[in-house]
Amino acid sequence: MRKLIALFFLTASLAVSAQDLLCNVQVRSDNIQASNKEIFDDLQNSISQFMNQRKWISDKVQPQEKINCNFVINVTQFNIDQFKAEVNITSSRPVFGTTYNTPMFNHFDQEWYFQYAQFQNLEYTENANVNALTTILAFYANVIIGVDFDGFYQEGGTQYFNKALQIRNIAQNTPGWNPSDGRGNRNKYYIIDNLTDERFKPIRLAYYQFHISGMDNFKDGPEEARKEIYAALERIRTIQQVLPNSVIFKIFFNAKRDELINIFKEAEPGIKNRAIELLSLLDPSNSSNYSKIKT
Repeated sequence: MRKLIALFFLTASLAVSAQDLLCNVQVRSDNIQASNKEIFDDLQNSISQFMNQRKWISDKVQPQEKINCNFVINVTQFNIDQFKAEVNITSSRPVFGTTYNTPMFNHFDQEWYFQYAQFQNLEYTENANVNALTTILAFYANVIIGVDFDGFYQEGGTQYFNKALQIRNIAQNTPGWNPSDGRGNRNKYYIIDNLTDERFKPIRLAYYQFHISGMDNFKDGPEEARKEIYAALERIRTIQQVLPNSVIFKIFFNAKRDELINIFKEAEPGIKNRAIELLSLLDPSNSSNYSKIKT
C-alpha cells in the first residue's frame, strides 16, 4: 500500500499519507535493587502510550500503514525518580507484496538520562525541552519516521529529520545530547548530524534504491532486485570512502547485515563474490560474517 502511495507522490507531486507508530516497548530492570518494582511496569506503559497514541504526523493513516518499531530499555541506574538507561531502538517496514518486514533502523543508545515518578503524565511540547524523557522519545520518533519515509521516496524523510535536529538543538548541552557522549560518535548528536548533512545524501538515496527498486521488487524479480541492492551499496561506498566511521553507516549495517547475507546467498556466483568483497569493505569489523554468503 505504501509503495503505491510513494509512487503517487512521485507522479502527482502530492503529499504522502503519513504514518504513526506501532511501538513495542520493554523496560528491563534486572540489575536494579528496588523495593518498588511497579514503577518500571508503569514506566513501560507510559512510554508505550506516549509513542502509540500521539499523532506524530497530521494526516490520517490506516492501521496497516503504521511504522513498526521497538524500544528495549535497560535501566542501569535508578534512585527515587532519577533514571539512567541503555536502549536498543529498531524499526522495520513491510516489503511490497509479501508478509516480510525489512529492518530499517537499529541503534544502541547508551545515554538516556531522565526523571520519572510513578503515575506521572508524560508531557511534551514542540520547541521546548519540558521533559527529558519525552524529548528523547520525540527525537527517535522523528528519526524513525524519517528513515521510513526515505525508504519510500527520495529524501522523503527530510521534514522529520529537521524536526529531530530542532529537538537536538533544544536539548544540546544536557546529559546524553553532547558530541562527546556515548561511544565515540555513536550518539544522538551525530545521528541527526549525519542525516541532515548534504555530504551524506548518497546514503539517503541508497535507502530509497535499496527498498523501492530492490526489496519491493524482490518477489517478482530477485536477480534484478539484487543488482539494485548492490548498486545501492555502491552509493554508500562513495561516501564512506570520504567519511569513514560515521555513525549512520553503523546504524545501516546493524539493521541490514543479516538481511544482506540472506539476499546474496542465493545470488549468481559473480555477484555473490562481488557482494562479499564490497560488504567486507563497507563493514570491515564484520567481514567474517559475510563469508556466510558463500555457504
